[in-house]
Amino acid sequence: MKKVVKLFLIIPAILILFLASCENKPSDNHLDETTRTALESFRDNHFGMFIHFGVYSKLGGIWKGEKIPYYGEQIMNHARIPIAEYEAVAREFNPVDFNADSIVLLARNTGMKYIVFTTKHHDGFCMFDTQTTDYDIVGFTPYGKDIVKQLADACHRHGIKLGFYYSLPDWHYPLGIPRLEPDTTTNCTEYVNQVYSPLEIITPELEDYIVAQLTELLTNYGEVYTMWFDMGLLTPEQSRRFRETVKSLQPQCLINGRIMNNKGDYMTLPDNGNISLYGDIYWDNPASLYNTWGYKSWIERPELGQQIETQTQRLLKTVANGGVFLLNIGPNGTGKVIDYERDVLNGIGDFISSHTDKAHLVPTGCQMIITSQRDQEIILSCADKACLVHSAIDGTGYMSVQPISWLSWQLDSQISGEYDVFIVYLPENDAKEYTLTCNGVSKTGILPGVDRMLQTTYFGTLLIKEGPNEIILDQANRCNPLEPLGLELERIILRKR
Repeated sequence: MKKVVKLFLIIPAILILFLASCENKPSDNHLDETTRTALESFRDNHFGMFIHFGVYSKLGGIWKGEKIPYYGEQIMNHARIPIAEYEAVAREFNPVDFNADSIVLLARNTGMKYIVFTTKHHDGFCMFDTQTTDYDIVGFTPYGKDIVKQLADACHRHGIKLGFYYSLPDWHYPLGIPRLEPDTTTNCTEYVNQVYSPLEIITPELEDYIVAQLTELLTNYGEVYTMWFDMGLLTPEQSRRFRETVKSLQPQCLINGRIMNNKGDYMTLPDNGNISLYGDIYWDNPASLYNTWGYKSWIERPELGQQIETQTQRLLKTVANGGVFLLNIGPNGTGKVIDYERDVLNGIGDFISSHTDKAHLVPTGCQMIITSQRDQEIILSCADKACLVHSAIDGTGYMSVQPISWLSWQLDSQISGEYDVFIVYLPENDAKEYTLTCNGVSKTGILPGVDRMLQTTYFGTLLIKEGPNEIILDQANRCNPLEPLGLELERIILRKR
């Protein structure tokens, strides 16, 4: 048995990983043609810059002289800061060192193709000029200028796409859910006695407020690449309304899966989540350099070379597995990108530049060629990426994904013939019904789970035709979209009759 092993690493300005024989198109039948075209471009762009910047950056993870743990951008919650006291911080927010051109050029020189900026985080402070509230960068601060406008203009000047992060919960909005007084009787700052929560229901009044702000963001700043929603507890009707608002104003604008209720265009992994081969869907991988997204002055930062290596490998692994890498920086309270984060990005950019126009071959084993009658036995496995692992997503909630939903193999045969099928596996159930499909013809049978030991089960015959063949192993009946395959496959043996 011979294997075709093709994976081309092509680097025009950024690493592009393309599995020549294993390309698998996402299931996007519910999307219109404009969105499908935009998604292909999204996947091809591979690498983006996330920017967390707001009032919280001024505090730098410190409140009243105390270092506050957990995410810096959620310090309003973790330090239980009353709204009036947080407003006082906002009144002094003056990011005079914010330089949109410098940030955009840093992204471009790193090999990034787009930027996602926090237009409004959970604290409710708007980094753009809005008519919906005076709690914004223009009307509430001595700075008095529209940060989002500066960034949008710089992106347009330098050929970088611009996306908007938008928090659905709003801890400042007066008609949101009722607020309790801060509890100062315990030291539990993360989950107990929360004054504020990232997972809050969206009141009807807040829903209208969100639609009004989305309309401004999608009207006043030119073309928007993606709306990157985050958190909240949305009803299906709210998710639908927010999606319709975005698409009615900018049909090409992509929406991430955190809009919930299956109304997103692409999936967002959990923050700094595990990377798997999500070959069937479009997805991005939001990543931070350490355990915060917003700036914290006292965070322990890994050694620079180690950080560059870590993030470069995460980029390569994300792209190799079909995703888009969204790497965060957190400017400090004056708007300056700190030297450490700039150096990390420059290090990644140096790596990309040093590999420009070089080809790298990596064996994938995704396509096999049967050349003659001497190929009496064919082994299908998932070792060394010999199979394509398909994922499933249920976008009802904040983030739900099943990385191992079903398996497939591509087989190119120069002969035809009938083969007996033996499946060798480690079961995760007492017994489960599976379907093995070859070129649209399916065989269904039970794979027993005797003592949960490695075992072999005869599964009937498959007809391999001359030319390309696709073989699929899946569950016969799935109780819910996120039910796993339910076995650890050792190999499938196809033995010529």
